[in-house]
Amino acid sequence: MTSDSNSEPDGFVSLKQGMSDPAAIGEYYNKWAGSYDETLATWDYAAPEEVAALTVPHLATGAAILDVGCGTGLVSEALARHGRFDIHGIDLSEASLKQAKARGTYARLTCYNMNNLPLPFEDEAFDGALSVGVLTYIEDAEPLLRDLCRCVRSGGVIAFTQRTDLWQTRNFSALLERLVKDGLWTVLHKSGPRSYLPGHEDFTDEIKVIHTLCQVV
Repeated sequence: MTSDSNSEPDGFVSLKQGMSDPAAIGEYYNKWAGSYDETLATWDYAAPEEVAALTVPHLATGAAILDVGCGTGLVSEALARHGRFDIHGIDLSEASLKQAKARGTYARLTCYNMNNLPLPFEDEAFDGALSVGVLTYIEDAEPLLRDLCRCVRSGGVIAFTQRTDLWQTRNFSALLERLVKDGLWTVLHKSGPRSYLPGHEDFTDEIKVIHTLCQVV
């Protein structure tokens, strides 16, 4: 760990730069799992609650939801504040999944590398899928998003976040439109740039986040 208990562990060059190697990401978050929630709170991280609030109006009580890259379970806790849902979490960090299990908000948890597609779920297994703060680490997110359209039933919703810098460099606007053109989803909402980690010196005003909500066709 670094000397500051309210910071991420050593491993990446920086959280801002990130990494796309699954083994390195898993090790990094395994080290961080025990203090992750506390650290994110000091950075005023609000994305899980904001995305939950955006998505819940499109979900029925008891809906089956896939939390993609669930980590320690912040998204499930945000969802639970809005209602009762059947939440399945998937993540590659075993230590983070132990923290998630302790919350008691998940029906099921799966340790899995989300670069290995298809995901280990049946077609139309879920009413919705949420991916918050995860696509940063998926260098090419399109195959994963396409597979989520398989996993979520027609009429269900997929919500995700992406950093503004990566939205531009990875051309997410074109990605959204390709899936629209291919008849996989319609875009219900795309936010403007929103505050992401205002308490983190590397993010503040420079890097914000875009929230997107799509409906599977």
